[in-house]
Amino acid sequence: MELDEMKQAWQNLDRRIEQHYALHVQTFRDSRADKARRGLRPLVWGQGLQMAIGVVGLLLFVPMWVAHRDQSAVAIAGLLLHAYFLGMIIVGAMVQAQIARIDFGAPVITIQRQLLTLRKIYVVGGACVVGLPWWFLTAPLLVVASHGAILQTAPQVIWIQLAVGALGLLGTGWFYRWAHRPQRTALGLRLDNSATGAGIRRAQAAAEDIARFERE
Repeated sequence: MELDEMKQAWQNLDRRIEQHYALHVQTFRDSRADKARRGLRPLVWGQGLQMAIGVVGLLLFVPMWVAHRDQSAVAIAGLLLHAYFLGMIIVGAMVQAQIARIDFGAPVITIQRQLLTLRKIYVVGGACVVGLPWWFLTAPLLVVASHGAILQTAPQVIWIQLAVGALGLLGTGWFYRWAHRPQRTALGLRLDNSATGAGIRRAQAAAEDIARFERE
């Protein structure tokens, strides 16, 4: 009986230790998940503001190019602005939708994949749709704002703006390649981190903390 009682006591102790460990793991996961959610809130607000700006841009510029659709230059410039502001809305919605899909109660590998998808959407959308087109945005803005008159009075201004935009785009591409050469790994990493956004980096760090804790 003494041996059976001792075995039972050890089994009860093992169960308590397992329960304590499971509770400890869950508490740690919950704290890191809350940290990740808090880190992503500014990104949600920022994308909401971006979408609001996109809506305002559509409300401002769509009526202008529709009213001048018989003028091909104004119509084309207005359509470019239309596409840009619509892109701002779409990218913002995609980022917010991906944030909403993140399940912080899922296995760590799933969380990390969801955060990686969020990072790709944010970086690619932010660069290709919202960021880089800024180099050329002044030209269509001037055309639409002047109702096409600038093409008659000062067409060289538009060409200068387009040339500056092309040089800026080429310069941005060259600098990106230069910064990501093997001898400048640290600089390239800093650029990538700055493009990713602090909120996503904090969420990824929190997920890595969970993965590290579960490995130990």
